[in-house]
Formats: sequence, C-alpha cells, structure tokens
Amino acid sequence: MTPPYDKVTSGDTDQTEYVAKIFNEMAGEYDNLKDLWYSYTFEEIERIIRISLHPTRGSDNKPLALDVGCGTGIQSLVLAQMGYRIEGIDIADDLISIAKAKLGNAGFVDSHFQHADARSLPFDDNVADFVNCCGPTLSFVTDWRTALREISRCLKPGGKLLLEVEGKWTLDMFWEVINAIICNRLGYDKPLGQTIRQFLPPWRVGHFIDYSFVLESGETVRMHLKLFTAYELKHELEEVGLVIEKRWGLHFLTNFIPSTILHRADTGPLTRSLFHRLATIERRVFNAWPFNALGCSLLVIARKKG
Repeated sequence: MTPPYDKVTSGDTDQTEYVAKIFNEMAGEYDNLKDLWYSYTFEEIERIIRISLHPTRGSDNKPLALDVGCGTGIQSLVLAQMGYRIEGIDIADDLISIAKAKLGNAGFVDSHFQHADARSLPFDDNVADFVNCCGPTLSFVTDWRTALREISRCLKPGGKLLLEVEGKWTLDMFWEVINAIICNRLGYDKPLGQTIRQFLPPWRVGHFIDYSFVLESGETVRMHLKLFTAYELKHELEEVGLVIEKRWGLHFLTNFIPSTILHRADTGPLTRSLFHRLATIERRVFNAWPFNALGCSLLVIARKKG
C-alpha cells in the first residue's frame, strides 16, 4: 500500500507548468548562484563528466549527447568542449534561450536546443551516444518512469547515461524532525507528523515531498520532488535496460549543515569554512558504499545493455 505522503497531489500538466514557471523566474540568476549547495553540486558533476565520460569516436562525426533538462546549458557546454554534439531539451523557454546563446557564443554552432518534455523526447530510437539528465530533472517529473523509458529508447546500445536524482536517506530527514519541534526555525515548512512518516516502510523506495526552496531573490517556492533510494534507482534503471556502472552520493556529509541554510546566498564565514571541510572529506569516500547510497543527490553512470 502506498503511504499517504507518496501520493501525487497535482496533475502532470500542472506540475510541468509550475516547474517551468519557477525555473523561468530563476533564469537570470541560474548561472550566478552563490549558495554553497549548488556550487558544490555543479562542480562535482562537471568533474565526473570530464573524468569519466570522454567521448569515443567511431567515425568522422561527433558523438551525440542529449541533455535532458538542459537548463542554461551548464553541462551542455562542458560536453561540447569535450567533443560531443549537443541536443538539449527543457520545459523552461527562458533557460533554453540562455543555453542557445551560451553555446553559440562559445562557437558550438552545431548545438541545438528546443522546448520538449522528458516524457516524450523528440528523437529517434538508438540515436544518442550519451544522455545527461542532471539538475535533478527526473525528480521533478511526476511520471518519471515514462521519462526513464524515453531516455533508454533514445540511447544506443552501449551508450551511457549520467543521471542525478534526489535521494531519500539523508540527514535532512532528521533536520526536518528537529525543525518541526523548534517551530520551523530552519524553514523546512513540514509538520511533525509528516516528517516522522518518512521513516516508515517501505524503506527500499522513495516518496514525493514538497520542499521549500528560497530563491536568490529571497522568495520562497515549493518544489514537488520525487526522492529515490539507491536500491529503487538500480531496479528501475534495470527495468528499462540500463545497468549502473558507478554511483556517487553528494551531500551525505555536507548535510550535517541543514540544506535550507546551504541554499542561502548569504551564509557566513564559519558556515562556509565548515562546509568546505566537510566537502573535502566527502569527496574522498562519496563513491564508496554505503556513502554512495546516502546522498541528498544520488548520481549514477549507467550503460544501456546490448
């Protein structure tokens, strides 16, 4: 039986339009985020891409990378610099415009970006050498299984996927309980009963949450997110013909500081110093079990069978 907190509270269309609206409003600040949380996340994703996902050339043509949920083209630009030809999609038009300008100004005129939904990718079967889906785009998609099937459909046999999703088993679960007890002083905006229900079975699968996120402007918005466990992610990827080769857990240790604090642009020097010390330790072990199953962001490289 599905626990009450796992029910989807809004329709797929409403969710898609709401997410697009939020990210369009963030377009002007997206490439200039000053918070510790996303700066660290984007830095580690770029490092993993550059180390682990060099393109292999079997002909004179550039290998094709699909960027699903491309945003402003942060990872698209990295992939283009590495030798991939980019096809990016997003539901937020303002972000797409920035991505087009960014790669065009960098000289990657063969890159292409368009408005499209991850649940219905406008590409042929078995066309992509690589798919990037970070952000974490998949956690914003209510019908995420359809999006996974679409990604697998577009990948060539042997092609690879870099996927980032929101993780379930995190220190934020405990911070949310503390926050409810101390009258929401940390800003998670969850009642005590809801925070406690998250610890109840089923333990091997994640659930949906409404997460309060403070924009750089100071405005608070609520994000409807799907959380995943490492077990669930492995199983669901295998269901669509994808096998995990590597996995990382981001923010399993840096989350000793509440995420609502780390999302702020105005964190003080003591918080920043502690964060960087925790991040240094985390980098040494975040690809090893059990740490790679516990992050706020679970990041995997998976290969399509065949």
